[in-house]
Amino acid sequence: MKKTHLISLLLMAILCSCKNSKGENTAQKTEEKEVSSTNKDMPVKEFSNEKETKDFSWEHIPESKVDIGAYPYITPPKGMIIDKNESKSYEFDKLEMFDGNTFFVLDGKVQRMQLMMDGDKEWQHYLFDKSVSEYLKSIGAKLIFEGKIPDEFTQKWGDNPNAIYRHMHEFYAGDVVNSPIRMYVLKTSTKKIGFQVSSKSRTIGIVEDENFKQTIEKITAVDILDEINNKGYATLHINFDTGKSRIKADSYTVINEIAKMMNANTDLKISIEGHTDNVGNEVANMKLSKNRAKSVLMALTDEDIDEARLKSEGFGQTKPIEDNSTEKGKAKNRRVELRKI
Repeated sequence: MKKTHLISLLLMAILCSCKNSKGENTAQKTEEKEVSSTNKDMPVKEFSNEKETKDFSWEHIPESKVDIGAYPYITPPKGMIIDKNESKSYEFDKLEMFDGNTFFVLDGKVQRMQLMMDGDKEWQHYLFDKSVSEYLKSIGAKLIFEGKIPDEFTQKWGDNPNAIYRHMHEFYAGDVVNSPIRMYVLKTSTKKIGFQVSSKSRTIGIVEDENFKQTIEKITAVDILDEINNKGYATLHINFDTGKSRIKADSYTVINEIAKMMNANTDLKISIEGHTDNVGNEVANMKLSKNRAKSVLMALTDEDIDEARLKSEGFGQTKPIEDNSTEKGKAKNRRVELRKI
């Protein structure tokens, strides 16, 4: 009797277990069906791990209404001076700015200012940072980036360290690969200005953005003749191979204009006179100037100008018209003059 009762209880337990399991499965399937039906009616939204980026726009920069002074718009803090040996100024150059998302280049008048403590004292980082940031804030400049430019951005400048550093030196006043940088922009009713500030490099880069203006003008036969008639001679800058008397291809347009002038004025006779800067040996420069003047003469005879109307002479470095201590002066001293005879 006891054995029969025990078997009955066991069968009842098994039946209850199966019933509960079936109920749970049915409920789970019902729930999944409801969720699936709900999701089906909802629009699918796509997600991306990439950060949304927008190009820099001056439209979002507030216009400063205060007096910002004259270029370069900032001076060293008290106790600091400009290191003239390391600082450079350009009438037209470029600096690259970074706003945390994108790079953008401003070109125009550029000042790369290297600072040092007056009296060779220890560099004061906090004084520099505080002074510069407070001043730029006072004239309405907006800070668009502060910190170290992420490596994933600077690595886009080249496929090796040398290429990356070349880019940095071309576009930045300080070391932005290894050190933090602050980028400011300043907009007025007439100007757009960028500032690169690096306490670690002790530098301030300033660029006043402006449109490029072409200043190179074609030299014409009329221009050459007018200068000869007005001054008795015309100064031309004809390009030769370095240290040689061979005329470069880009200067044959000038030779052609001289020939046009000579053909239009058949009575005109000229002396072609070569001049050099003071780089190198004085005797060698004298010989070089004579050979270059002779090269111009021969080029004109190739244009069917009668050699009897031409004379050539060289004066080396003996008749400079500018100071040879500057590159600009040296460039002007390397010249050819056409003198009326």
